[in-house]
Amino acid sequence: MDLDNRKRLILQAVIDSYIRTGEPVGSKFLSHLDFLKVSSATIRNEMSELERMGYLTKPHTSAGRIPSNDGYRYYVRTSMDSYRLTDEEIEQLMLPNDCAGLYQTVHAVASRLAEFLGFTVFAVSPSCSGGVYTFEVLPAGKHVCAVLAISSGGGVKTAFAKTEKEICMEDARKFASILNEILSKFPIEQIGNVRMMLLSGEVARECPNCVGLLDAVKQLVEQLKSYELMVCGSENLFSYPEFSGIEAAKSYIHLLSAQERILEALLSSGGKSDNPDIKIGDENPVFRNSHASMISIGSDSKIPVVLGVMGPTRMNYARTVAGCRFLINTLKNIIDEEY
Repeated sequence: MDLDNRKRLILQAVIDSYIRTGEPVGSKFLSHLDFLKVSSATIRNEMSELERMGYLTKPHTSAGRIPSNDGYRYYVRTSMDSYRLTDEEIEQLMLPNDCAGLYQTVHAVASRLAEFLGFTVFAVSPSCSGGVYTFEVLPAGKHVCAVLAISSGGGVKTAFAKTEKEICMEDARKFASILNEILSKFPIEQIGNVRMMLLSGEVARECPNCVGLLDAVKQLVEQLKSYELMVCGSENLFSYPEFSGIEAAKSYIHLLSAQERILEALLSSGGKSDNPDIKIGDENPVFRNSHASMISIGSDSKIPVVLGVMGPTRMNYARTVAGCRFLINTLKNIIDEEY
């Protein structure tokens, strides 16, 4: 439902004040704002109408009101691109120069964002730092072989396989050649059942002694497809009254141990830098609490990374998204240049 200009200004003023103070907002406070230029009585009437429409609510018997989750949703729809980071804020978000490797860089991004916002930040990235891999096969004993996947950034993952027959160096080289011919031209996300069937058929024809290594290759591919979750600023939310109650705190602590659920929610959110996914209150798939919101944003870089921010529903959504966009684009540039 659209709002006229006066209702929109009043709703914006209530949200801005409540974000800053966490206290219900009354008509007397709003009447002192120069840009409204209307009486307290008019403001009270407009606030009552906004309450009737579902954008404001009364937390208790006081005259003050706070935004409802629908009020925040209206704010998100109409104000998301209004915030511009200041030079000082950009300086706060700049990454240190000593980040080495994808894991350290992503962790630095999450840590910097958690510090900047004062919320909890989740980061999801591939467990190994590269999208396309080359393979090597090395005999590691009479009946043991190591299959290595090496990323363009130098990361290495290894899987071992026991074989009935001893694998000589010639067979190992032939098997590695087949792996690289069939798998190494493709990003790891594109290696599925069809490509693995092609690999199995080719190995059976050209290098039957190495058929026993295929299970190790499948295991390795699954490892490379897996994602890692980082959590920064997990203690930040306890500074907000919404999370200081015993039940809310217990639920939040329990959530932090459910990393698979967080990982799944972030990977399925689909938020991108130009269209972040914002879940307010009970929409939040990670922490279903009327006082908690979740924003997820992903990069379209060749190595996919997702950032998730969890904070109180009274967060400054525009500033939060601006900070997320700045850092996810910084991360994209680093990945595209270095990996």
